[in-house]
Amino acid sequence: MKNLKKLNRKELQTLQGAGPSNCAGCPQHTTYGNGPGDAPCEAYQMLPMRCKMCVIVDMSCMDGGVS
Repeated sequence: MKNLKKLNRKELQTLQGAGPSNCAGCPQHTTYGNGPGDAPCEAYQMLPMRCKMCVIVDMSCMDGGVS
């Protein structure tokens, strides 16, 4: 196995997706999907991109669906 270099905190923050999340104003404690009690997939598709990274979503709601 290849030895990996440990990254310091500053280097970790430069990785895409590693910075502080901006979920203020996004729905919380909501699951999107086709199950009972889930918000519909259409509601997930209407969320801003920044909020899509802050919620739990079923694979069936993702673009392209499940094959």
